[in-house]
Amino acid sequence: MIEMKWLSTFLTIAILLTGLVAFSTASTPSPGQGTNMPEVAHQDESEQTGSEDSSEQADQETDVEQALNIPGEGDSEFTFVDTAILEEVEAIQSQIKDHEQEKNQGVDPVEIRIPSINVEATIEDVGILDNGQMGVPEDVDGVGWFEPGTNPGAIGNSVMAGHVDSKTGPAVFFELEDLVEGDEIIVLDSDGNELTFEVKSKESYDRNDAPMNDIFGATDTRSLNLITCSGTFNREAGTHDERLVVYTELVEEDFELDVDVPQAPDNVKVQGAFLTWHAVRDDLIAGYRIYQETDTDQFEHIESLSAHERKSFTLPEDQRENGYYITSVDLYGQESERSELVNTDE
Repeated sequence: MIEMKWLSTFLTIAILLTGLVAFSTASTPSPGQGTNMPEVAHQDESEQTGSEDSSEQADQETDVEQALNIPGEGDSEFTFVDTAILEEVEAIQSQIKDHEQEKNQGVDPVEIRIPSINVEATIEDVGILDNGQMGVPEDVDGVGWFEPGTNPGAIGNSVMAGHVDSKTGPAVFFELEDLVEGDEIIVLDSDGNELTFEVKSKESYDRNDAPMNDIFGATDTRSLNLITCSGTFNREAGTHDERLVVYTELVEEDFELDVDVPQAPDNVKVQGAFLTWHAVRDDLIAGYRIYQETDTDQFEHIESLSAHERKSFTLPEDQRENGYYITSVDLYGQESERSELVNTDE
């Protein structure tokens, strides 16, 4: 009985050991399988996260420092680190661009005034006659604008014509030949917007030999050319034998910004080899320009620093005895008055 009991116990232990070995074998991963897989997957995820982080950081660095076209000395003169500032710059640029586009379109003219010869006349559109010539206004006291051509104020030659006289006497451009260089011609549109042109020159040509390209052709200026008859009246031809052309150009007006000019930097000092200053406390400041004295009261722009950079500039070793001043520049391209003039002798 004791031997049978011992044998039974031995068999029970053997069975348990066999079960444990089997469990252990099933739980032990074969090469390329098992418990390393989650770890490898974790490593891949970590590497992917690191790659995404690097990509995101690169994008952030691209966003953080950008050079935008601020009106002034260079397209990439200043860089910006504040997203809000970047948006402000883009808004300003859009505003200026819209202004430029509007200006480049010119105006549809409805009235012309020439103060020096007391002309105030309505404008009508004229085109090309069957004989290939420019049409003339029906009203002898009115002015005809060559509508197929350039609008007044746009880049190119805009052309207007008026009669010099009629069967009843003087007409709208009777005194056009009295205009001199510098006289003003004012053109208005239907909204009352005014463009002012200034007389540059005048010339009389034989009616069959006028320089059509100079009068109607392409140009990079914003010109308005006024035409009328001149010279002797040819009864046989039924017209005058000359044409008077008054050449004028638009008086360009600077784009007016409803923003104050920035303040100049203060506390400008030369400290050893460094030129330092205090930042201007204004969110619209784009950066600073450093000027160096090259001769008595003659200065040269030598460096630009963005608003987010240190307010310190290393002076050229061989030019540290020169005078220096600094200006601030805002996002609109407006430059401040110059700071106090400093040099190493102070």
